[in-house]
This record gives sequence, C-alpha cells and structure tokens, in this order.
Amino acid sequence: MKKSLLAVITQTLSKPMSSAAIIVGFASLSLASTTSLAAEAEKAALVSIDFAKTEQVNPTMWLPANVISRRNSPLSAEQTGQLLWIEEVGTQVSAGQVIARQDNRHLTLRLAQQQAELKQYQADVVYLKKQQQRLSTLNQTNHTALSELERTVKDLAVAINEVDATKLAMEQTKLAIEKSEIKAPFSGSISQRFVDEGVLVMSGSPVLQLVDTHHLDVKIAAPITIAPHIKANDKVLVKWQGELLELPVRTWSLAGDQASRTFDVRLQADGSEMMAGSAVTVSLPKAASKQATLVPRDALVLREQETFIMKIDDQDTAQKISVLVGQGIGQWISVTGNVRAGDEVIIRGGERLQAGQKVRRDEALTQVAAVN
Repeated sequence: MKKSLLAVITQTLSKPMSSAAIIVGFASLSLASTTSLAAEAEKAALVSIDFAKTEQVNPTMWLPANVISRRNSPLSAEQTGQLLWIEEVGTQVSAGQVIARQDNRHLTLRLAQQQAELKQYQADVVYLKKQQQRLSTLNQTNHTALSELERTVKDLAVAINEVDATKLAMEQTKLAIEKSEIKAPFSGSISQRFVDEGVLVMSGSPVLQLVDTHHLDVKIAAPITIAPHIKANDKVLVKWQGELLELPVRTWSLAGDQASRTFDVRLQADGSEMMAGSAVTVSLPKAASKQATLVPRDALVLREQETFIMKIDDQDTAQKISVLVGQGIGQWISVTGNVRAGDEVIIRGGERLQAGQKVRRDEALTQVAAVN
C-alpha cells in the first residue's frame, strides 16, 4: 500500500500541481503508515508482567528421587488351608476389611468337638462336687474312708483343670477360625496377588501385597555433605509431571551409607496426587544462604527437557531464557540464568509465545497478578 501511494505522489510531483494536491498526497501517506503500525500493534500478544528481584536464599541442588508408600506390606496366611476367595488387584480396601478367605471347616469341626468335651468335663465337675459333699458328711461320722474322700477331691481338681484347658483350647480354635480370614491391617490398595483361589496355602506363605496409597513419602539419596543444611519441616521444591510442588521434610537418616556417601531423606507427600513408584526430582539446600535472583512462580514454564521464562527486551520482544530453579519463597522462586533484578518477566499470557514475538503490556492483567 505504501509503495502504491509513493508512486502516485512521485508521479504527481513530477507534474505541475497545486499546493492543496501535494498536501492531500502526504496526508494519505501518513494515514497509511499509522494504519499499518496499528495493525502491527494488534498482532502483538497481550501479556502481564512482573519484575525480577534479588533476595537472600539457600543455594540448592536438584536430585533424583522416588515416591514410595510409607507402608507396603506382603500379607501372609496365618493358617494352613485352601484359599476360597481373594480380593482383586487394584481394589481399595479399608483397615479391618476381609481381603482373603481360607477353608476353615476343619477348624469348625474341631471347635464343635471341644464344645462337646467341655460339656462332659463340666458334668464331671458337677458330679464330683456332689460326691465330695456326700463323702465329707460320711467321713465326719466315720462311715467312709478318708482315702476315698481324698481321691474324689483329686478327681474334682482334675475335672476343673480339664474344663479350663478345654475353654482355652476353644479360644485358640476360635482365633484360628478368625485368622482364616485375612484382613487389611491398614487402608490401601491391593497391588499384587501371589496365589489364586483353590491353592492350598501354608501358614506363613505370602498371599497378596497391600500398599498404603494415602501416606506417601518422597525418598531421596542425598550426599552426606548437605546433611547440616537439612531441617525438619522445611519445605523444598519437587518437580513432578511438569508441576512444581512444595513438600515438607518429614525425617532423615542419621547414618549415611559408606559405599555411596549418601543418606536417606524423606519428604511428606500425604494428600498429593502422586502415585507410589513415580520418579521426581527434588531441590535440597546445599550451602549457607546468599543473594539470588527471584521471579514469580507464574513466570516459570515447565517442560520435560527444560524450564524457562519469557522476559521482555528493550524492543518489546519476548525472549526465551532457560533457567535452573532453586529454592521457593512463597510466591517467588530463585532461578539461575540470564535474568537480573529489574528485568520484566511475563507472568500471564505467555503460554503460547514464541521467542522474538512482539508483546504489549496489559496493565489490568498486571495489576490483578500483583494483587494475587
């Protein structure tokens, strides 16, 4: 459009013209230029920004880690018997819920036999008590031998002991019947079955694996050199599936491994959406605090292979800056890269920006982001 107008004006100027015609030509050229600039401004991406700053933070190092269940137990049979039923893999169960059942008919028959024996011994006790009373009366009038009375007293004591022993045996049988049903010691999920229905399971044989899916830890093998900088309940950053989480330090080992020169650090991950067995990376403090550059968390763009921010240069152009993420402080996070305090970083509207793309600042979005 500019070229066609310039050609017209050139041709016009090469011919005799009035002053009014020349003014009209230049006005048309100025209008075309203004329209073109407005169109370019409309194409610029609308973003909100914030400014990087410096603050005292602890230097950190990123380490690989694994999400583990705090309780992961292979549950074994406590009785010998044929397995009649077992819960399916993946089933969520509650503490105390039956998850496997063995054939306990032989135990039921044993209990019935013991109940019959108990009645017999109880009848013996009743008879011998009456016999003792009769012999005691006769002995007072010398109508029976003392040895006969003593033998009855002994038989009564034996019968009473038989009653107690049978009751104890019955309780043991009832416990064995109860143990023929394997119950979940804690709430969780069935992750594996070692046997199937119909198998004769021996006492002590593993039957299934129960994993606590509610109480999770992030386990890190950390260098012994950073042990002095680890503190209980300190929150550290965890990178998982393109997200940054803040988790507290729950506990750590007070003894290191001589071969690897590492010690075990565990973060509390209760209530997170992570799954046991997932791989994550964790940022742990490695030295005393020092000055670092901080940017808002919303400025970070997390990808599988890298983490970067978008900052604005002097020509209002978005520049992609790869950074290493350090310690988080509230809504801010320390980064290492080509960014300095005072740099404008994009915190809203930069998700689909390309490096070198023109941007324009949205003051309303910037104010909302600042408030949040």
